[in-house]
Parts: sequence; C-alpha cells; structure tokens
Amino acid sequence: MKSLVLLLLVAVTVSSVLSKPLPEDSEAEVHKEFETWKVKYGKSYPSTEEEAKRKEMWLATRKRVMEHNMRAGNGLESFTMAVNHFADLYDEELCLLSQPRPEEEEVDREFEMWKTHNGKTYNSTEEEAKRKEIWLATRARVMEHNKRAENGSESFTMGMNSFSDMTSEEIPRGGLLVVFPSRDGGEEAEVDKEFETWKVQHGKSYGSTEEEAKRKEIWLATRARVMEHNKRAENGSESFTMGMNHLSDQTTAEVTGRRLQDGEETEVHKEFQTWKVKYGKTYPSPEEEAKRKEIWLATRKMVTEHNKRAENGLESYTLAVNHFADLTTQEVPRGLLPMVSYQHFKM
Repeated sequence: MKSLVLLLLVAVTVSSVLSKPLPEDSEAEVHKEFETWKVKYGKSYPSTEEEAKRKEMWLATRKRVMEHNMRAGNGLESFTMAVNHFADLYDEELCLLSQPRPEEEEVDREFEMWKTHNGKTYNSTEEEAKRKEIWLATRARVMEHNKRAENGSESFTMGMNSFSDMTSEEIPRGGLLVVFPSRDGGEEAEVDKEFETWKVQHGKSYGSTEEEAKRKEIWLATRARVMEHNKRAENGSESFTMGMNHLSDQTTAEVTGRRLQDGEETEVHKEFQTWKVKYGKTYPSPEEEAKRKEIWLATRKMVTEHNKRAENGLESYTLAVNHFADLTTQEVPRGLLPMVSYQHFKM
C-alpha cells in the first residue's frame, strides 16, 4: 500500500510539472521581443497583413521552443532550443527549403552502389533504414579520419567495406592472431619498389641514408599495421579498410604531436570540463567519466549538426546542450504523460 501511495505521489508530481503553464509575458513585452528579433535578423514585410501573418508563425515557434525548454528545465529533454531567423516560416516553406540537396542525392547513390557491390539486401524498409544509419555513421567516421590524415593527424587513410552497415557488437572479431610470413628475396624487392613508388608519390627525400633507413622502418611498421587491419576487414573483424598516406613514415609521437598543435582536441576537452563545472558533474571512476564524455560528445555533435542545418535554413530553431547531455535517451526521464511530437524536416 505504501508503494502504491508513493507511485501516486510521483505521478501527481510529474503530472503537475508537465501541466504547469508557461510563464505569461505581457503583450507589450512579447511585441518588444518580436521587434528585437526582426532587427536582429533584418526582417521587414511588404504589408501590415503580411507582418501579422508572420508574427503568428513566430509566436507559434516561440511557444514550441518555450515548452521544450520548460521540459528541459524539468529534466525531460537533454538539450535546450532557441528561435532563429526561420521562426516566421510555415511548415510548407521549410519543406521547400529542405528539399534533397545534390550532395544528399550523391550519398543515396553511393549507398545504393555500395549495396550492389557488396550484395546487400534487407528484409524490410525499416531494416534498410537502420542499416543505412549505421553505414552513414561508419562513412562519417572514415571521412573524418581521412580529413585528419590529409591534415597530417593520422598516418593512414580508411575506406568502406562489406561490414560498414554493422555495429561494433555485430562484427565478428575472430580468435586467431594474424601472422604475416617473412619475405623472400622477390617479395622484399617488391616491397622496396613499393616504398620507392610511395616516396615519389608523396615527394619524399631524406637528408642521409641513415635517415632514409629509419623512415623506411617506420613506413614498414605502418604498412604492416594497415595490412593486418585490412586482413581483419576481409575476415569481417573490421567495418572499414585502410591505406597509406604521406604520414606513413612518421612515428605515432610525431603524428600525435601535430594533432595536439591543432588544438581542437584540447578545446573540446576544455569545453567538457567547463560543462562539468557548470552543472556540478562528478563521476565515480575514470571509466564512468569516459563513458559519459562519449554520450556528451554525441549530444554535442547532434546539437552542432542541427544548428548548422538551422544556419542553412533547414531548421526553424537552434539547440544547446544542458545538464542532461551526458545521459542516454533511455536515461533522460520522460515523465508519465505523452510527449509532444514536433514536425521534423529532412535535409
């Protein structure tokens, strides 16, 4: 009986929080806010009728943002929102703005070609959509890695393979160590030729034979690592393949040093630490902090991508992380009443 009473109390509390009305601003305050918004985004309308119509849309967007942020304040959302310069547009107008772009059509074609190349078929449209999401995530990871490789932050490049639509858990890991046989004279000559070709391709020259010998050893180690990885990829133990690039003759310390000079990792880490302090976040172990930072990074990425779309006119509001940004979707409390569904516009 005591448990039942406690559950009822929780239900009443959550219900009262969710049903709490929005704070009511005076008409003058709302009008002033609208005028400020117009000035900020350089808005002007050809007639008073058009302005009245646009103001109605702006008010509807504003209300949606405020309702979302109230839920965020009560722990029912993992991010906050804000209006932007598309807050006075109708759904139909946003739909027109969000028509598939050439690059999106290119990605769709790329996925279809990848499916054909790897003989991929799926049992349902839902399964295909799920697999495409994983494929897109793998593709994004490969592209980000290769961009770092172009900027000198990685010593090899990556590529997609037949396991790119599988999660890490689904990819079979195998149980045998990959061993490469020692090279005979003919094979050694082939490798030497490959090294010389690589040097010409990347304009490599060294100050002495000793320096070249040292750099070749590093290059050989990178090559072995790439080959081992690609063999695992062929056996289904990796979701992408790798290749050599112009940093393949540099040590990990040299490559890492260049990455740290870039400062991006340091800035993101500093941002995470600032966020922790702001919301009083502490974790019981380094492992737990690493786990929570991964979730925070995923939330941050979602917010960043959304806001980029907003800048390009594909969303009518912007997002920001809040104190629930290190929680999974399942962990964010959803309350006992149905959540409001908003129209989302595909890029």
